[in-house]
Amino acid sequence: MATIDEDLASFKAALVLDYITDDDSQLIKDYITTAQSYVQNAVDPAADLTKYPQYRFAYLMLAEFWYMNRDIDMEKTPYQVLSCIQQLRGFIGAKP
Repeated sequence: MATIDEDLASFKAALVLDYITDDDSQLIKDYITTAQSYVQNAVDPAADLTKYPQYRFAYLMLAEFWYMNRDIDMEKTPYQVLSCIQQLRGFIGAKP
């Protein structure tokens, strides 16, 4: 599994964030950690999802979504994240 610093670097590269403050870096790390938990719990809290690329894609996309939309009230999870969650459930045989 990627480290939080590797995830932060991927996050910044995906959003073309060349310069962010230390406060933003911590905020992004918090979003990433929370998104990991969100996806893990949505699939199966006990499953090892780190071997599936969809897991990292889903939690990074969710963290990016939260970061980019942090000033508005969000009620929906992005479709791509939900799709990855469904795929991961299928891989491990979990029921929604």
